[in-house]
Amino acid sequence: MSNPLFWVGAALLLALAYDATRTTLSASSSGPVTNILTSGLWRILLGVHRLRGNHAMLAGGGPALTLVLIVTWVLLAWSGWLLVFCSAPEAVTHSTTGLPADTVDRAYFVGYTLTTLGYGDMAPGGGVWKILATVAGANGLLLFTLAITYALPIVSAATEKRQLALCIHAMGASPEEILEFGLGNGDFDSLAGHLDGFESMIAGASQKHLAYPILHYFHSAGSVTALPLALVRLDLALELARLREEPLPPAVAARIRSTQHVIQQFLATLRGAFIRPTDTAPPIPALERGARLLDADANDLARRIGRLEKLNLLAAYIEDDGRDWPHVWHPTASSRTQPEQDY
Repeated sequence: MSNPLFWVGAALLLALAYDATRTTLSASSSGPVTNILTSGLWRILLGVHRLRGNHAMLAGGGPALTLVLIVTWVLLAWSGWLLVFCSAPEAVTHSTTGLPADTVDRAYFVGYTLTTLGYGDMAPGGGVWKILATVAGANGLLLFTLAITYALPIVSAATEKRQLALCIHAMGASPEEILEFGLGNGDFDSLAGHLDGFESMIAGASQKHLAYPILHYFHSAGSVTALPLALVRLDLALELARLREEPLPPAVAARIRSTQHVIQQFLATLRGAFIRPTDTAPPIPALERGARLLDADANDLARRIGRLEKLNLLAAYIEDDGRDWPHVWHPTASSRTQPEQDY
């Protein structure tokens, strides 16, 4: 075991164990290998999307990244154990002749061991190599189990993301539409009634982004089911409601503050792991429709919204989903990308 290959392989296996364990079991963040791999590939997909405007490609990004991550873990385990079993001539031998195996046969032996299919015509050498072969088999079984139990709930969580977006979109396709929908009797009582059901859904989405960080890269091709658009529109609609000259009823104001707090917690989760605020604040259009609803000056209303500190973070959330800021306010606004389909 004085061969450097043994220690390089052991280091690789320890790095894999840390990354896979932190990603699948910590319920709070992803491991360094996972983070670098998934974020890097997502940046590449975003770059291609901005050139071609292909939301369908981005929609396949989440499942593809999940598969790439699992394959990467398997390859790291295979490479690490191969280095370990290549560190000594007697580590792997032919079952019939007892002669040392070559590199290809050792790779074959490691693959069979990790997948717990048995040894076949290759066998570990005596002593410590039998123990290490057993550890490698247990490592493979655990790795595949972790990967499967990690991947399956992500599909359910992605479905819940789309469901939440659909519920918000039903109120309106822009902040001003949501504002008008929730006006009710003039005190935004209808808006407050809908917010009661949204808080738990938003909080649940926030916790699932912590438990399954790769969930952030599950993109919806249609704007109707795009959670970034829906959440940003809802948050801005609540900001507009709070700018009404007459004080809101205490119960309505409390519900709006509570929902915005949950949204900000969700955005804080994303900011810590995925997005950074843009360098410049995004533009705010003239809010003619909102001004009529609030009996306010449209330009003044836009200026007050434009002074919100969180606008840079909201814009970054939209951009990281492959969409443009004008689409938040005007669903049919032209953008750098091709028109998207809602389905």
